[in-house]
Amino acid sequence: MDPTRLYRFLRERLTGPRRDWTIAALALVLALLPARFLEAWTNDLSRIVSVPVVPIMHGGMALRDWIRPPREAFDPRAPEVIELEMSAERYRTLFEQSRLKTESLEREVGELKGIRGRIADPRVQLATASVVGVDPTRSGGLVRVNVGSRHGVHRDAPVIARGDVFAGVVAQEPGEFVSMVRPAARCSLAVRLYPADGATPDRAPAAYAGTVLKPADGGIWLGDLFASDIDVRVGDIARLADERLGDVSRGLRVGIVRRILPSEENPLVRRVEVEPIATLVGEPTVVVAILPPEGRP
Repeated sequence: MDPTRLYRFLRERLTGPRRDWTIAALALVLALLPARFLEAWTNDLSRIVSVPVVPIMHGGMALRDWIRPPREAFDPRAPEVIELEMSAERYRTLFEQSRLKTESLEREVGELKGIRGRIADPRVQLATASVVGVDPTRSGGLVRVNVGSRHGVHRDAPVIARGDVFAGVVAQEPGEFVSMVRPAARCSLAVRLYPADGATPDRAPAAYAGTVLKPADGGIWLGDLFASDIDVRVGDIARLADERLGDVSRGLRVGIVRRILPSEENPLVRRVEVEPIATLVGEPTVVVAILPPEGRP
């Protein structure tokens, strides 16, 4: 067959839509042909087509390397990489310590503001302390805090936790930098029992039931309840009403009523079981109220 005549025939006959449909049919046939029929001539054709493309590709790669030079291979065991990882871990630890310290300081400031807001006497000083240990002799279950006479702490100074919870009282003459505190759960305390949802403003404190809580086994208090106009219920809040501890301690929360039992000795008396709200050993920080000399119990 004469190639010239074939080319002239295709050029004259394949025009317009006929040419487009012919090209589409040819593409469809090539797409459906098995690879073994196409591999023999398409590989050579691809090499021919890639000849003018390779210089452009190489030029683009060179431009890329000039704009953004390639980095050296990363070696995770290199000394400088290990040093950077150790530095990052160290700074993460320091950041976490700072965050925890900030939260602790914010909590202490909030507690101090709450205590200061309820103390009428401006002469009362407040000292923040940390619980640093328990008396190794276990005599009386005393707890050691890291403030002492150098900070103005005196014997019988009330210790307050969480801003409004009576946690204990300084039991001995304090040392220069430490004091021994008797936890509230080991003290006999005069309290009044208030409803959990708060006291009624127009009702005098003396109208609420009062009792003397005495330490019992299991870290709780037991007290006797006599007849009262206000009924005592489980969940009521015991607040301090002990004159021996001064005005600063009056009204502080002590515990929560857990059970009300009949008394075996006297049928007219009920026995109330009160659980402490806070244990001194479990508190990270407490506040010691330093009373003026004339106001100390």
